[in-house]
Amino acid sequence: MSIFYKTIVLFFALTAYAAAQSGSSYKVNLKYKAYWGGFTVAEINSDTIIDNDNYEVSADYQVKGIASIVGKMQNHTMARGIMHRTGEYRQEYYQSQGNFGKFKYLNKVTFNPDNLKVTDHVQEVELREDTEYVPVDDLDKHGFDPMTLFLNMIMNKNFNRDYKTEYSDRQFGGIFVSRQSFICDEYETRDRESRSVFEGETTICKIDGELLAGGIRSTDPNKKRKRGREDDDQDSRLWFGKMPGFDGMIPVYTQFPIGWGKARIYLSDFSIEPLEGNIVNAKNTQ
Repeated sequence: MSIFYKTIVLFFALTAYAAAQSGSSYKVNLKYKAYWGGFTVAEINSDTIIDNDNYEVSADYQVKGIASIVGKMQNHTMARGIMHRTGEYRQEYYQSQGNFGKFKYLNKVTFNPDNLKVTDHVQEVELREDTEYVPVDDLDKHGFDPMTLFLNMIMNKNFNRDYKTEYSDRQFGGIFVSRQSFICDEYETRDRESRSVFEGETTICKIDGELLAGGIRSTDPNKKRKRGREDDDQDSRLWFGKMPGFDGMIPVYTQFPIGWGKARIYLSDFSIEPLEGNIVNAKNTQ
């Protein structure tokens, strides 16, 4: 089931998107449901607010139903930042809190948006038995947070052109540093399904990742390492499409094997709310 967990986390990060309409502020709401057979095994919810100068995105996921028998998993993540003079969204603050079974974590990270270096990092981890945390050296703490990295990807007006060849970038997620890469060179028309609010043309992207620093490793000398690249995203494939009223590309579907059949994640709800006024920024004091 580890590939299930990894894909849920990746898809969760990809829900960090926003409606960038000139001169206006919008709140964008997304909901996803993951199915295995006839069972709902996870839910993902995301809210994003953005104006011309700032953004804030928050998202939650929770494994539920039959999947929780294998291990409970839930997370709340948020990122906020600015539209940088480079034309990129760049984070000023990132927070992630949750658990993978008995492994619990909290990361509060403050960034300098000019160079993406970490200026402050508060971390709490509670490890499972026979595991240890590999700390990230302070010099390695730089790069996009996972949500802002994919926000830039999804809001790229030249999505299909720029990602037709492989693109990669560095991300710091509090627990780890990785190099995230994606290539989007397949296309498919999806029909309407009862589990999804999307139908139409999609671009299929292969998302991969290489661990550069940090992470959790086993200290059990008798535990054998599985074949394959345990520390990356195992070439996950995700389907992106367009929804009415939104200029960017949205993750609308993914599927992956989990031993007995496949798990599938669908975009189950979508809405955009126009908001008056700009985003109010506040420093986190906790």
